Amino acid sequence: MNNADYHSDPAVSASHLHSIAKSPAHYYSRYLAPVKPPSIQTTAMQFGSLVHTAILEPDELAARYGVCPPRNTKAGKEAAEQMKADGIEAITQSDWDTAAAMSDAVYAHPAASELLQQGAPEQSFWWDDNETGLRCKCRPDWLRPDGVVVDLKTTQDASPKGFAKSIANFRYHVQAAHYLNGLEAQRFVFIAVEKTYPFAVGTYELDRVSLDEGQRLAARDLRRIAACRKLDKWPGYSQTISTLTLPAWAFYNDQQEDF
Repeated sequence: MNNADYHSDPAVSASHLHSIAKSPAHYYSRYLAPVKPPSIQTTAMQFGSLVHTAILEPDELAARYGVCPPRNTKAGKEAAEQMKADGIEAITQSDWDTAAAMSDAVYAHPAASELLQQGAPEQSFWWDDNETGLRCKCRPDWLRPDGVVVDLKTTQDASPKGFAKSIANFRYHVQAAHYLNGLEAQRFVFIAVEKTYPFAVGTYELDRVSLDEGQRLAARDLRRIAACRKLDKWPGYSQTISTLTLPAWAFYNDQQEDF
């Protein structure tokens, strides 16, 4: 199954869980609304797809992407239009070179390279959640024959502290739980590669308490989707005036007196 067909399937993915966590209204507007604006792939998303192909499916790189002259020139516009007609995504030489450098960095990393020695990319899986009965799906970046799920992430900071923050901010622990449940796998390993020179790489697994929190949130989000579907109600934020407090870091904690 190609990526477009996978994403058009209505089963619940990790992205669905992230959306319902923000609010049922966000989930409905993205996945269920009969009329909605077309989905637009951001520059960051396009670059991430390029890097994934370069690292995980290098044999497909030339068939999917082509370097295009600057599009502010006549030659560049014509080349881009021809590539689009041929089903090839036009990219800059800079993006091509950066993706290649990131791929080299991943394969130069002992643990990351070893993880990708066996297995296959972009396989699609479906299952029914035991508690809610919801049809679910996942598409791991890389699945090894020993059942280890490998997830490739591009990031600004692949250090342990920096990537732990990304995991929390982007709910990667919920994604890990969702995939582990569907694949009945035991391990979920991240390969994090930085998008700027020297393209540093880190390989990480979550500890038990972090995975348990991912499991708790994934189960909660599935229950929320099931409940909203049953009631056909998709609320957003509070409809009344709410009182807010600043986050702890925003409060004054300087030891010096004002003057």
